[in-house]
Amino acid sequence: MLKNMYRIPYSNLTATCLFLLLLMAMLLFTGCVQNSGLVSYQQKDYAGALRHFQSEGDSAGDFAAGVMHYKGEGVQRDPAEAAVWFQRAANGGHASAQFNLGLLYLNGEGVAKDLGEAFCWFSRAAAQGDARAQYNLGLMYARGDGVAEDMAATLNWFRLAAEQGYVKAQIYLGGLYARGEGVEKDRREAVRWFRMAAEQESTEAQVYLGVMYTKGDGVEKDNDEAAYWLNRAARKGSITAQRYLEKLSAKTTKK
Repeated sequence: MLKNMYRIPYSNLTATCLFLLLLMAMLLFTGCVQNSGLVSYQQKDYAGALRHFQSEGDSAGDFAAGVMHYKGEGVQRDPAEAAVWFQRAANGGHASAQFNLGLLYLNGEGVAKDLGEAFCWFSRAAAQGDARAQYNLGLMYARGDGVAEDMAATLNWFRLAAEQGYVKAQIYLGGLYARGEGVEKDRREAVRWFRMAAEQESTEAQVYLGVMYTKGDGVEKDNDEAAYWLNRAARKGSITAQRYLEKLSAKTTKK
């Protein structure tokens, strides 16, 4: 089963860099380049930025305030208070806030753990096209977390996220096609999704793609192409890729 073979964690909100990118993108894409809160934030006046965001009275400011409470910028870190601000922004239709609120419920951080609530908020964000939420919904359906297992729904949400270029979804979708899980087995389709992820520098996908080229699995056998992808993965420290390269080299030498 998918949930046993893959235990990649849900997309999460604990990465500082992701939070900062979300904050910057949220303000820039809404045309708030001169936003006082953003100016203060860029100047590392986090307390001032937080005051500005909390006083704006809109979902963008509420979302930013939630991010800062969660990270502990300008205030003591407080996931419970972050949940309050994310809830306000989420109620206003802010997709990233809906996604973050779903994660807090999923992990029981700042709120009581509630998979049903997590599913609800991921669904709202996913309906707005949030690829991370779409991916997480796919996992919830695959694992039966807060919802009945449904591989057709898993396939649907993974595909929507994968089509937006979300790497984890592309890998999972490739795996579903490779194993014929929830969909008719199609190794060529598996290769197509693994390639998309590999081209985005997914080490895992590069290994899968390289191995499929060594075996002629879903693609015409091509040792040069196999070596190309395995080398890309090996240069990033993949032990598995290095082992396959050694096997490939030994076969080539025998010839």
